[in-house]
Amino acid sequence: MASFVNEWMVQAYTGQFGDREGVVLLSLDGLSVEETQALRTEIRKTGAEMRVTKNRLAKVALKEVGIEFDDSGWGGMCALLVGDTEATIGAAKAIEDLWKKAPERKVNYRAAMLDGDVMNAEQAALIAEMPDKNTLRAMMCGAINGPARSLASLLREVPASTARVLQARADQG
Repeated sequence: MASFVNEWMVQAYTGQFGDREGVVLLSLDGLSVEETQALRTEIRKTGAEMRVTKNRLAKVALKEVGIEFDDSGWGGMCALLVGDTEATIGAAKAIEDLWKKAPERKVNYRAAMLDGDVMNAEQAALIAEMPDKNTLRAMMCGAINGPARSLASLLREVPASTARVLQARADQG
């Protein structure tokens, strides 16, 4: 009976993780029920999901979909944050915002997979610092628009300064 339940859970996990662009392994050591609910609510607002999983079964399910995290990240109470790339980045930002206020950090990154790239704990912790799609678009527009604006200002300044010189000369008499 237990093996049937385990197989069913692995299939369910495989279905949840298989088509996702972002999967983050989180450590949830010492989290209270209220803190867990607040964390789930903030993550859900971004479009991602957080699943507290059985470590052994989650490892098997992730291996079936081609994601392998380092074995050192699987100790203790773990959860998997899953979503598309934008939702995963947004959820990581929400986690950071939530734990900036707390005196003690109880949620830590252990590993991640984002857009097909597997990351260790240090790299996964940097996901929250990544810009989202709209921020990247604004940065690209600024990079493209900046030189054109500078050129337009430069070209406008030549006749304007010539006109100022002529006006100063006319004012002198």
